[in-house]
Amino acid sequence: MNDPARAASTVCLVRDGDDGLEVLMVRRTPHARFMGGAWVFPGGAVDAGDASVLASSAVRSGDRELFPWRAAALRELVEETSIWVRERGIETGQTATRGDDVFAASSTSGGRLDGDALRYFANWVTPSPLPIRFDTRFFAVDTPGDVDPLIDGDELVGWEWVPPARALDRSVEGSWTVAFPTRKTLEWLDAFATKGGLFSHIERMSEVAAVRPRLSVRSGIVEVLVPGDPGFEDAEEGERDPILLSRIVEAIDAGGAVPPEFR
Repeated sequence: MNDPARAASTVCLVRDGDDGLEVLMVRRTPHARFMGGAWVFPGGAVDAGDASVLASSAVRSGDRELFPWRAAALRELVEETSIWVRERGIETGQTATRGDDVFAASSTSGGRLDGDALRYFANWVTPSPLPIRFDTRFFAVDTPGDVDPLIDGDELVGWEWVPPARALDRSVEGSWTVAFPTRKTLEWLDAFATKGGLFSHIERMSEVAAVRPRLSVRSGIVEVLVPGDPGFEDAEEGERDPILLSRIVEAIDAGGAVPPEFR
């Protein structure tokens, strides 16, 4: 049996552009072991330091239950893009290396990170048969129009403010590799013409239910299914198959459709 899914955070920075709502997406290096070359939202795994005393002093948040996810989201955003979501506003430019350096820099600069600026709106859990799994909380941040990231060209090799529909088109045409939860999030974001409409909707959400996709191999095609999709209920029993992962690999080797999560 695989290990439990690792806690992770994803940040959707959103702004109003000339063509409506835009979201910041970044491209992972093609050399990455996991999701190499994919277009993603900034984010990463929750570390032990994200629940530390130092993090608590550096991050303002009234949400204690999700505090480590919020701290991780803010830390990863700085590490990947040099974007700081502070109490005094959103800034770009001051860089930090890893982990505690972000929290230490925030504590000493007099400008705490603002965990309350992150609006929690989704929770995706990687299907259990996969060897690399995450329990990822998604947050949206209201972002000014003049904020751009600074990337290192190592972990990340590209970025773009993009309307969700345009990112989806690129995924369909194959010019962008976009993972399943990212595509679903883009589809959801595409329903909002402005960031005002998006945040009004998030404020009205009474709860965020975890989405747990299931995997299926049918007619040599690997499918990722969510509740409501044909075959989702049947896939529950199929995921108990101890050789399901081997069947997935065989389908890919035979030329079957390959979800981005497997590239």
